[in-house]
Amino acid sequence: MPAQPQEPVAFVSNIQRFCVHDGPGIRTVVFFLGCPLACRWCQNPETLDGHPAVMFNAGKCVGCAACVEACQEKATYRSEDGGIRFDRARCVTCGRCVATCYYRARELSARTFCLRSLLEEIIKDRVVFRNSGGGVTLSGGEPLVHPAFAAELLRGCRSRDIHTAVETAGAVAWSHFQQVLPVTDLFLYDLKLIDAAKHEQWTGMGNRAILQNARALAEAGKRIVVRVPLIPAVNDDDEEFGAIARFAVGLAGVEELHLLPFHQVGSSKYALIGKEYGMRDAPEENDGRVARCRQIAEELGLRVSVGGAGFRNAVGTEKRKNTFLYDID
Repeated sequence: MPAQPQEPVAFVSNIQRFCVHDGPGIRTVVFFLGCPLACRWCQNPETLDGHPAVMFNAGKCVGCAACVEACQEKATYRSEDGGIRFDRARCVTCGRCVATCYYRARELSARTFCLRSLLEEIIKDRVVFRNSGGGVTLSGGEPLVHPAFAAELLRGCRSRDIHTAVETAGAVAWSHFQQVLPVTDLFLYDLKLIDAAKHEQWTGMGNRAILQNARALAEAGKRIVVRVPLIPAVNDDDEEFGAIARFAVGLAGVEELHLLPFHQVGSSKYALIGKEYGMRDAPEENDGRVARCRQIAEELGLRVSVGGAGFRNAVGTEKRKNTFLYDID
């Protein structure tokens, strides 16, 4: 018999429910693994690589050595001083050590989902979506590194009248956008820097394709909200932020800009995945600079939100009062 075609799968680090900063209404946000950029300030470093990793929290480890016995690759071992050590170079992410860790000192950074199972997870929240004007938002990482999977997932949501949004940094080929255009109601477009040299310095990649994709997306008539992670001494000065705001104003149909002040909330994740965090000493964004950036954008005619809240209702949906729907299939 001919081999049956395998169902597409994707690695998902988290499915976060009841979110109010990632699109209109109350939303379920799906975080995919994989991103072409390497922003130094990334608050989701566990999503940067395209494959799951073992997240090891040494503070939770009690030295029971169950993981040592489970690891066939000898990536986890007991050192001469009696401590438990983890050699990531030998790890094949089989998950055996995670399954045997009684204290959850070890966890995988992502789970594998097929289209059907991921759609079923999203559909669980359809009552919430319908009563709040919310929906699903694909994020990451960069969801558009999986354009075919994302398009099919969004199509499944659309067929069930679920509002769809994609949060993207735009660092993919335009053909990736084309696959999701027909099934995406809203794009949350992250812009970090306009200066090409600074963009490559801080993110590891130039921004020519990012800016071209933003223009093409606007020309396609899609609804876009520009989001700017404000990073002290990187893009929060008048010159650089002013360039970002002017670029946003130049995109047809863009009326809304969100300021996302820098914070250190995700800094502890780096140690869990064995990576260095280069911005541990960077100050969190101060209110004065946030207010100044808001002023610059508003003077250009943009509606500004700090933190990503304040979305208008989803196009074609209205909040339904005292209405509860239980027709989930």
